[in-house]
Amino acid sequence: MRWFARRAAVAIARRAVQVYRRGSLDPSHETMQSPAFAPYRIPPGALPEEARRRATDAAAAPLLVPLDEPLPAGFAHEAFAIVNAGRAGAADEACRGADGNPSGTGTDVRACLVSDRHRKRVERGVGLALELGFRGVCLDRPDAPLALGILGAGFCPNCQRAFSRDLTREYGEHFQPLDYLALAREALAQSSGALGHEQLPFGRDFWRMRAATLEQAVRAQARAARDASRAHGKPFEVAAQFEAIGPAQVRAARHVDAAAFPAQAQQLTTGAGLFRLLRAAMGKRPAAAIVSGASESQVVRIAAVAAACGVEPLAADPAADLALAPVRRFARALAADPKAPGADAPWAECAILYSAECDLWTGGSHREQVERAGEALAALHLQAPVVLRVEDAPPHAALVLAGAGKLAAGEARAVLKRLEAGGGAIAFGSVGAVDESGRKAASPVPPGKPGGAKVGKGIFAELPALPAPRPGQLLDAKALEPTSRAVAAVIGRGRRAAGVAGRAPLLAVMTRTEERLDVHLVTLAGPAQGSTLFVGMHVAGGARRARFQSASGQDERITMNPSGYSISTVLPAFEGYAVLTIPG
Repeated sequence: MRWFARRAAVAIARRAVQVYRRGSLDPSHETMQSPAFAPYRIPPGALPEEARRRATDAAAAPLLVPLDEPLPAGFAHEAFAIVNAGRAGAADEACRGADGNPSGTGTDVRACLVSDRHRKRVERGVGLALELGFRGVCLDRPDAPLALGILGAGFCPNCQRAFSRDLTREYGEHFQPLDYLALAREALAQSSGALGHEQLPFGRDFWRMRAATLEQAVRAQARAARDASRAHGKPFEVAAQFEAIGPAQVRAARHVDAAAFPAQAQQLTTGAGLFRLLRAAMGKRPAAAIVSGASESQVVRIAAVAAACGVEPLAADPAADLALAPVRRFARALAADPKAPGADAPWAECAILYSAECDLWTGGSHREQVERAGEALAALHLQAPVVLRVEDAPPHAALVLAGAGKLAAGEARAVLKRLEAGGGAIAFGSVGAVDESGRKAASPVPPGKPGGAKVGKGIFAELPALPAPRPGQLLDAKALEPTSRAVAAVIGRGRRAAGVAGRAPLLAVMTRTEERLDVHLVTLAGPAQGSTLFVGMHVAGGARRARFQSASGQDERITMNPSGYSISTVLPAFEGYAVLTIPG
């Protein structure tokens, strides 16, 4: 009996650790009741029960219902109310652009995120949703004003007063108020091309203020919802659907329980770089990607890559979204296994740094380089999750700096400290630093070389910035040779976590816990037949048996064979999304 009690106690403790790692007991943040977030809406003219059947067929949930539409009976407990968090209720409430006109178009005017009137309107919507019995709210496009660019919004009286207060805090009480709208118009009239924050007077301060208002607004809206939830004594969740991806959106996403981001298929190669960035942005909370601009077959392939990276796939076209049901059900079945490693437990040979500060001052080029680096390393079968801080990169992983020409000074010092302590780093493009206002500062990181250069006890390799790939076309092996040589110089030749030999290109994403290793596999161009998968023994141990499952219903026990410093197997023929599970 004592032996049984000890075993039961150990099992309960292990389960508690697993649940904590997945976020269900994380005291720092409320989490979704469901690990998935694939919202759907009732099509115009459709009956509610018909919409529910279609959602079941598409494995979609939860239902999103606009607050101004009647809620179908029996749907409240499972539905999220859509609250317009970025659009103005009326033209006189809208923010203003540099031309003095209301932001946005006549039917889609953008709100002022610092306006008390807008804040109270959102809070009223949240309170009404709670009273009507909704499961939660979905903040619809809270970043809508920011998505218009630096001149598209931020020039209304409320924003200008907030900006004047920021300038007074920055430059002292002696700073005199200024007519920033007139300054912007003058700069626009004198500019011969596109106008950014570097060409505007006090442009850096203005752009920082604009980005900060989004996080402040979402944080306040989420806090209001949670305060109301506690007052009513019942759970209430807060999700968001963003219009764009950028540093402000990544920071704002920290304050919601789930978020959906856009994914334009024309801008993706496989999507691995983008989806790993979204996974890092949301941590343990559900993340969804809404894929648009692709055929149904392309959407299914992109959805499989998203699921392999721990992101819920959605399709902007409801008809195409129905085709994603097998991928979604398969991913959820894997996540439901208590022994399965979550998406927040990736194996890392490299760790790609995404710096919101750098992305802010580079106008988005840093994020583009991060996504391209993710694509390039995935094509080489390197395990390279994205991290948001230098400290989050595992000690054994090489740090990847992509488009990192304007890192915050503290981030640059952390990179140098890691190198001097014996870590490795690979840079795509030069590494630089800026001060807190975005002005160029001395970078403590010395220049690197393509073949690697010693920095302290570590090795630093520097390559040119990655060019934009052709949308929909896989990366050419010849174009990846410099990256492959730099990786070999930094992390060494020989042992790799994963490798694939075969005619069909495959994506391999590995997640690991003490109990098992999952290798998520996605075919990128047609079915895979006769492909051989190699898994490093330092990752998988000496296992001799594994389980192969696919979204199409395959479930086979296969043999793993020793192969030098790895174990290998010939994968069963499959197409789409599959997982090879190797016991720990």
